Amino acid sequence: MVTATLDPNDALLLPTGRDILRAFAAEHPIEDHSMLVVVTVLARRHQERAEALQAAREAQANDAVLAACTRILIDCAQARATLIEQIDRWAAETVPEPPTAALLHTETLGRLVDHMAMTWTHWQQMQQHVPASRRAPVRHRAQNAMDEVATLANAYDDLLVDLRSGRRRLPTTAPGIVDL
Repeated sequence: MVTATLDPNDALLLPTGRDILRAFAAEHPIEDHSMLVVVTVLARRHQERAEALQAAREAQANDAVLAACTRILIDCAQARATLIEQIDRWAAETVPEPPTAALLHTETLGRLVDHMAMTWTHWQQMQQHVPASRRAPVRHRAQNAMDEVATLANAYDDLLVDLRSGRRRLPTTAPGIVDL
C-alpha cells in the first residue's frame, strides 16, 4: 500500500536533483519535502523490482520462485504507477501555469523521477553485486550508469529552471501506464 502524499504548499520549494538522489539513498523517507517522501518510496519499489528480476534470473529459480517474482513485479508496477501519478498530480496542482508558447517537456515530472530511480537502482546494483573477478570489466559500465544518473539529475534541475521561468510545461498522461 502506498501511503505517501504530496503537499501542494511545497511548490516553491521544489527539490533539486541532488535532493532526489539523496532521497533514493535514504533508508527512511526524507521529510524535508513531501515529494521526497514519495521519491524514497519509489526508489524502494525499484529496488524490490530489481531484486525480483535478479532472483528470477538465477539458475535454481523454480516455478514457485518465478511466480513469487512475478507477483512482486506486478505489485511494484502498480505501486510505481500510483507514486508517479501522485507526483504528477502534485506537479499539476503546484507548478505555475506556463504561457501557451511554452515547450512541452517529453516526460511528466513523475515519469522523469521514476526514470531517475530506475537508473539509480541499476547503478546501485552494479556497485553491490559484481563478483570480485569481474570488477575491472564491469567498472566501466558502472561508471557509465553513474554518469547517466548524474545526467538525469542535471536534466531534472534544468527542467525545474525551465518550469519556473515558463519556458517549459509538463505533459499530462493517462494514469497507470508503467512497464514491469
